[in-house]
Parts: sequence; structure tokens; C-alpha cells
Amino acid sequence: MMVNEMKCFWGNEKMRKILFKGKRVDTGEWVEGFPFPSIPGEELNRMTVFEQYQGGTVVNTYKIVSSTLCQYIGLKDKNGTIVFESDKVYDPNKNKIFVVKWDNELASFVLIDEDGWINREITRMFYCKVIGNIHDNE
Repeated sequence: MMVNEMKCFWGNEKMRKILFKGKRVDTGEWVEGFPFPSIPGEELNRMTVFEQYQGGTVVNTYKIVSSTLCQYIGLKDKNGTIVFESDKVYDPNKNKIFVVKWDNELASFVLIDEDGWINREITRMFYCKVIGNIHDNE
């Protein structure tokens, strides 16, 4: 198990992995971990990150840009890269770029193309390749 992931278990059944990413305020780099607010009830603007070092693991906390917070969707692309909400993915079968978004009405992650067309076949991710995130240039 990666250090920066939490797996939930219920009895003997394995449930899904919980993981988020956000951009650090100080460097603009992406960090993966678990978000929390500076003040209870406020926006999620800090990230707890478990970082591996030669002597073990260190827990660090970074201030993040709250608008860049993205949740892991539970799927990987064709190259094994984990996919987060707001990631841009290229689908070679449709020759299109989609953005991964949460749809409240469908209660599911979906793929949305540049024209706003919603593709509910999130399992297409296995054919797709992550090529970036909508927050990369922020």
C-alpha cells in the first residue's frame, strides 16, 4: 500500500481507496494526501502528506489552493496512472479530450468534452491517457 493512501475496510471486505490532490500555495506543485480546514467549518485549504524518506516516513502539512482540490475517482488510465477529478484525459478511440467531473444528478464521475457533452461511460478510462489537469496553469 502506498503511504499516501487510506484504504477502508468493513469486516473482511475491502472498500475503495480514499485520496486527494491539491496544488501547494508556496510552490505550485501537486501533493497527494488528505485535506482539512485551517479553521473548523472553513474551506479545505491544508493537506496532510505522508512522505517517504530513507529512514522512514515523515508526516508533513502543506497549505493548498482550495480550488485545486481533486478527489481520486477509483480508476486508473491505460498506463496505470491514477485518475483524479478535474484531470484531462485523451480518448484515442473517440479522438477527443475529456475532463473528469462529478455529476450530482447521476451521482457518478463522468467525462465531459469541450462541447459540454457528457459521456457516462467512465469505464472508458481504461482506454484513455491522463494528459493534465484543468488547474495545471493556475
